[in-house]
Amino acid sequence: MNAYADTGFVVTLYKQETTSPQAAALMARQKTSVQLTQLGELEFLNALHLAVFRNEITATNAALKKRLFLEDLANGIFTITPVPASALFAKSIELANRHSATLGTRSLDLMHIAAALLLKAETFLSFDERQRKAAKAEGLKVKPASLPTPSPA
Repeated sequence: MNAYADTGFVVTLYKQETTSPQAAALMARQKTSVQLTQLGELEFLNALHLAVFRNEITATNAALKKRLFLEDLANGIFTITPVPASALFAKSIELANRHSATLGTRSLDLMHIAAALLLKAETFLSFDERQRKAAKAEGLKVKPASLPTPSPA
């Protein structure tokens, strides 16, 4: 399965969240490297820094998570594949014109879908509901098949 992962999906693999078990189970079944872009790498690393800023994790813990991510890159769990910025922005604008008014998708979400399409991914890994709807509308197979049910407050 040729898959592309949204940053939120990747973050949940390294930072404990309610979706972490579901993400880990999907990755355990993944037979090939999951594609990311430099945008995904930037967002992932920045998410770690923001978690430190918000006192969600320590700087030491963030450094460990970064090291684990870099090891996963080196081991082929993830592959960072360049996408030309001009093609990425053009495709993202196309997607915005098709989906944002009806689905409420954000620019960065559309950029990830655009990257997946440009990289010829078949599967899109995401937990973001609006992003999943737009990816599905563009013909991508979206995983996980269903989102976890939020726990009552």
